Amino acid sequence: MRVDEELGRALAELSSTLTPQPDPYGRVRARYRRTRQRRLGGLALALVVSVGGTAFAMAGTARTQPPPANSNESIAPVLAWSDKLLQSPPRGAVARDTGYVRQLSDVLLDAQRRGDFPNLTVPVNAVKVLFVDDVNDQRIALAAFVRDRPDPATGWPSAALWLVAEKGASAEKLASTGSVRGTSEGLEPYESLAVDDPSGPGKAIHVAIAPAGCAFLASPVLNGNAFQWASEPTGSYLIRTPQTQRPEWWRVDCGKVTRKITPGPGSLAPKPITDAQLATAMSRVRGNVKAQRARELVYQWAQSAGYRLTALPSVVWGGHVTGVPTGGSPSADGPSVADGQVTVLAAPAVDGSWVGEVTIEPDQPRSDGVISTGTSFTVTTDPTDPASVLAVPIDGDAVGGEGQQFLLVVTPSAATTVRALLDGREVARAPASGSGAVLTVPRPTAGLVVQALDASGRTLASAQVSDEGAQGTPETDTWNLD
Repeated sequence: MRVDEELGRALAELSSTLTPQPDPYGRVRARYRRTRQRRLGGLALALVVSVGGTAFAMAGTARTQPPPANSNESIAPVLAWSDKLLQSPPRGAVARDTGYVRQLSDVLLDAQRRGDFPNLTVPVNAVKVLFVDDVNDQRIALAAFVRDRPDPATGWPSAALWLVAEKGASAEKLASTGSVRGTSEGLEPYESLAVDDPSGPGKAIHVAIAPAGCAFLASPVLNGNAFQWASEPTGSYLIRTPQTQRPEWWRVDCGKVTRKITPGPGSLAPKPITDAQLATAMSRVRGNVKAQRARELVYQWAQSAGYRLTALPSVVWGGHVTGVPTGGSPSADGPSVADGQVTVLAAPAVDGSWVGEVTIEPDQPRSDGVISTGTSFTVTTDPTDPASVLAVPIDGDAVGGEGQQFLLVVTPSAATTVRALLDGREVARAPASGSGAVLTVPRPTAGLVVQALDASGRTLASAQVSDEGAQGTPETDTWNLD
């Protein structure tokens, strides 16, 4: 898998705050996260924020360790769908060669029992080839390894192995250690792989597979309009090559139930941001943002968000602020406050809303190694309009105390004051400068209206507080439902 794509997917995992419905499977699945062989190391993000002399510290939305699953949550439906995938006939054109499939299964079982796969050493009683096909110049296969008994730590009865070799490779070559591209502790109901394509730098092949009887559909990325789903001719699996990849979303239907909706691979920024793209992204910026940093942030977010966005992000606001608390009391390791840069980006999402990211970077690293982190938000109207107000909630538990919420407010340039109203009554007020301010308001923020006022007290613009999290996406994963 390409490094830039891995980075994008890793950032998406770290920054994702979407839960479209109660999702015990999502939490359970996090416990059994696949251990792909990757060229990208672990990522960690965190940040601290302060504007206009008011400061606060916050933790990022990412967790390096998932929370323990609730003991009352059952993954029985997930395991049932996993078994349906295990029992499915092999898919792919090469899989029609039953002799080759049988030979590959036997060679893989012998290799595993010899210890050739260091990430897959549990006792195994059978190997089932689920997919094998020649895609462009490569032979790609997915095999399930059925354990003697379910893993005592995870409960999964089968593990999974993705293999890639040259087109037409023998069973022995495809089953060799050097062909392994990914291992998974558990065979999930939906399995996928991205692998470099030798046709050129930055090119990739993508394969996804679901249980037999399920059907893949795809739709081009549309801006706020309903998806236009069309069935994939391959049915229960899907292949994308550099020649067929496009901005799109994928869907998996099993019977009358949609089990998965996910953005297809890629992003609106397959290459670093050009000068022309940067000029567009900065065309309505408020405050002060360095061009190089804006270029980096636009590219990073476009990569991580992928086709959840329908246009490249715009830079909404930026400013250097002082007195940023780093969390905790002063120590020999460093001060408890610092100065830092805040940058706000926003982009239109596939559902017609606007989603945004706030990034805060202290000038000096914190004593605990924190470099920067951010928070995401969703609004219904275009926050890049220079005449608009944007109020983003930032978690202020660390310094705000119970019942207080910090808002990062972006204002029209003429604003000198911001205030918050609840049922027409003013509940908070703060100065604004450089089109930015921080406002401390009582929780909850539902019903609050934030206004930007000029020096004469005239209201320039008003808006409700944005929703927390990047909610502008229809992603779905319902393998946990009966």
